[in-house]
This record gives sequence, C-alpha cells and structure tokens, in this order.
Amino acid sequence: AAMALHRLLNEGKLLVKAHGELVEPHPSARIVITMNPPTREYRDSEPMNSATRGRFRALEQPYIQDIDVELDTLDAQVNSVYRVVDRGTLRKVVQFAHQTRQNENWPTLSTRNLVIICEHIEDGAAPKAAIKNEVWAVAEPNQYPEDTYETLDDYV
Repeated sequence: AAMALHRLLNEGKLLVKAHGELVEPHPSARIVITMNPPTREYRDSEPMNSATRGRFRALEQPYIQDIDVELDTLDAQVNSVYRVVDRGTLRKVVQFAHQTRQNENWPTLSTRNLVIICEHIEDGAAPKAAIKNEVWAVAEPNQYPEDTYETLDDYV
C-alpha cells in the first residue's frame, strides 16, 4: 500500500493491481492523512518512515492551550442540542485535563476524552466518577491513575 501511495504522490498516478488499471486523480484531488505522533500521549504509535514523511507537509495540532477556548469548544460539542453538563462543571473538567497534560507520569486527557466524560455524566455518572473512569481508560501500563485523585479533588 505504501508503494502505491508513493507512486501516486510522485507521479500523480495510482495503479490498482487487482485490475491493472492506472488511475489519474482529478487535478484538484488532495490527500490528507492523520496520525498520532510517537509522543508520551501516544506511546504505541510508530514514527512514520522517512520515505513517506518526506512526501507530506506535517502540521502539528497541539492541545488547546487556553482553558476558555477549550471550554467553549467542549460546550459546543456536548451541549449543542440540549444542556448535558453545566458550564461550571465543564470548566472544572477542562482545568483538570490541563493538569494531566502537565504531568508526564499521569494519563493525559484529550478534548475527545472530555467528550467521553460528558457522555458518562449524561448517562448518570457523577462528574468525579466519570473523570476517574476515563483516567483509568487512557492510562498506560507505567502510569498510575490514582496519582491524579488528590489533584482531582481540588477541581471536582
């Protein structure tokens, strides 16, 4: 598959081996790929090989740094149809997530994980229980979710 992708990127043609058909994409066609980088948040990710990496422009999308911006983003995702979680609770959840991103020994909560936490709250879980559940779910073998609990008490 990588060789077919390389040919497409280099020559602008894709060979479909099953048919022997050579496909030429429309001039406006674009290829977009995403990957989790091999960082502490994504320990199981492998680096992209240099042959493939050299054919793409890399754009890093870091976590949202501003708590209010992430709060607005989460509020729009979670409460778009009806109020699932009040803004005060959302703010505490976002603030706690920002703390997890500062400590390399803790499981890291992404914005997507915060949406999952809100789904648990919608299903009837208490906010603290929902957060603990998600922290456990994202923990790597060398991380100890219970280390976050004292800090969690400061937020929720």
